[in-house]
Amino acid sequence: MAIVKMNKFTLLTFEAEKEKLLEKIQGSLEVEFINLQSDDLIERNEILESLKKEDIDSETSIIEENVSKTRSSIDFLRTYIADESGIKAMKKGKESLTLDELKNSVESSNWEEVYSEVKELENSLSKLENEKNRLESEIENLIPWKNFDAPLSEVNELKMTSMFLGSLPKQYKDVISKELNSVSEKSYLEIVSENNQDIFVFAITVNDDKEKVEELLKNFGFSPFQTKHTDVPKNIIDNFKGSIKEIENEKTKIKNELLTFESQKKILELAYEYYENYLLRKRVNKNLLKTDKTVLFQGWIPSKDNDLLKENIESIVGETYYISFEDVKEEEIETVPIKLENKGPAEVFDSITEMYSLPKYNEIDPTPLLTPFYIVFFGMMVADFGYGLALFLGTVAVLKLFNLDDGMKKFIKFFMYLSISTAAFGLIFGTVFGIDIKESLGIGLISPSKDTNMLLLLAVGFGVIQIFFGLGIKAYMLIRDGKPLYAFFDVGSWVMLLVGLAMLVVPSLKIVGIALAVIGSIVIVATQGRNEATTGAKIGQGLYALYGVTSYVGDLVSYTRLMALGIAGGSIAAALNLIIGMLPGWSVIIVGPLAFIGAHIFNMLLSLLGAYVHTARLQYVEYFSKFYDGGGRPFSPLSTINKYITLKKIK
Repeated sequence: MAIVKMNKFTLLTFEAEKEKLLEKIQGSLEVEFINLQSDDLIERNEILESLKKEDIDSETSIIEENVSKTRSSIDFLRTYIADESGIKAMKKGKESLTLDELKNSVESSNWEEVYSEVKELENSLSKLENEKNRLESEIENLIPWKNFDAPLSEVNELKMTSMFLGSLPKQYKDVISKELNSVSEKSYLEIVSENNQDIFVFAITVNDDKEKVEELLKNFGFSPFQTKHTDVPKNIIDNFKGSIKEIENEKTKIKNELLTFESQKKILELAYEYYENYLLRKRVNKNLLKTDKTVLFQGWIPSKDNDLLKENIESIVGETYYISFEDVKEEEIETVPIKLENKGPAEVFDSITEMYSLPKYNEIDPTPLLTPFYIVFFGMMVADFGYGLALFLGTVAVLKLFNLDDGMKKFIKFFMYLSISTAAFGLIFGTVFGIDIKESLGIGLISPSKDTNMLLLLAVGFGVIQIFFGLGIKAYMLIRDGKPLYAFFDVGSWVMLLVGLAMLVVPSLKIVGIALAVIGSIVIVATQGRNEATTGAKIGQGLYALYGVTSYVGDLVSYTRLMALGIAGGSIAAALNLIIGMLPGWSVIIVGPLAFIGAHIFNMLLSLLGAYVHTARLQYVEYFSKFYDGGGRPFSPLSTINKYITLKKIK
């Protein structure tokens, strides 16, 4: 239905035109290239064995380097140049260029000079930061000695005495002086400072006792203070702090300069976008085969673009090419890429199908078939006119005020359609922001709090409709594929059984119901094991299939969540209103409106999330299981990167 028809093309042209041709295709069409260098493919095709593989050339390394340069510079500048705020950026939108316009812009720019300038400033900041870290480390090392008021150079200049500077474990604080005096009466020890673990000491002794004192200190775990500095520690620390201040001033100057680089950042972003897209084209080389002068392409293209592809090729190479198009063959069904193309509301529900699994090429696209059910079920689960109206106005405002890319537009439209059904069911249930307007104004057909049985029947009724609709789709697919008898075996038999069982609850139809149920059961047992080898296995498989009738009961029970979530969301909203109404005195007027808005925003978001998840579950488990297998491979054309700008396709 909405699966885009694909053709496989084979293109042979001169290698000299390859780069221009790929650039043209990337900027104009959607083409997925087949990997002709695959060993399996080459083994199956003798002609391909005689061709050479296209290697990655040296230019690719240069392009990769340019991508790395521009990306790293952009990341660096983003530290200092804030991106535009979310709302402002959404209003403005991305700049829109064609691939040719982007190429001309980058080739005429001075992006390499900008990169060099940014890199120089980055290196300067890095050097300053490294120097600052070094000085801070030196200060940290000197802090314990800031009260030592002699130049450090004098430690090694004494002739008659020997001096020791270093640290000892704090546990020896009270004994070290006494022990030192016991080994050398002509010694002196002073504790310069201490912390939680160590004491920092200055000790001096006569040269004759140096070895004894040194041995004692060593036994106590003495760690000598190592430094290349010669001045008084406090002076050194003050000088280093002054240097750090100068470094910070210099860093501030550089950062202020970087704040003015917004236009340079834009130049780098365009260059990044250009080279990243260039790199995508270069990577296509890994899919190609060639001779000395020609190159062979093969790929998939939407059949409606066949003539457009030929026009684009001719605009580059003239008549010096050969191309052929083939329809999808039976053996290619599993590998042909899938692209969905829907119109109207179904267009924005493609994501629901893709999140589950794309259809195979010989299946049907379930998106248009799930869209109305998804919209109705979602609306029934949220079911509040106020929430629906707020969501509708919000989504319309976003679409009108903001310049969004295609993906975001589809996401917003998705919730816009859902808001309509939410508001509609809100009117049916007579609920506005949790307020029961059915009681007060008489607006509404069903009261969720009172008409629970009717709501339950409505939920199960929707389930019956969707399940039988799914079975009908399966029957259509089997008849379409020339298997009408299988449609009777696999669908008709179940319809007879299920309808027959349903008729048992009506006394006047009981006999007819029994007959239908029995006939349907016999057909199921007799046919569902038809692929088994032996009669016993066929009957056994048929009986097992008949047991599957219990799953239909489980499916119908699952649809009661339509009622449950609708009641739950409305009950929570009503409870919030009740709590807000209990606020004392004037606080109802002052705080009440803010509390009302905040509480209902929270409940609305919670209801939307629950409805999104549970509605999707009903499609995937209860609906798709009746007719849909999926497993298709997504179409992956030679595309464009659109990180900083939007690249337009020119056809």
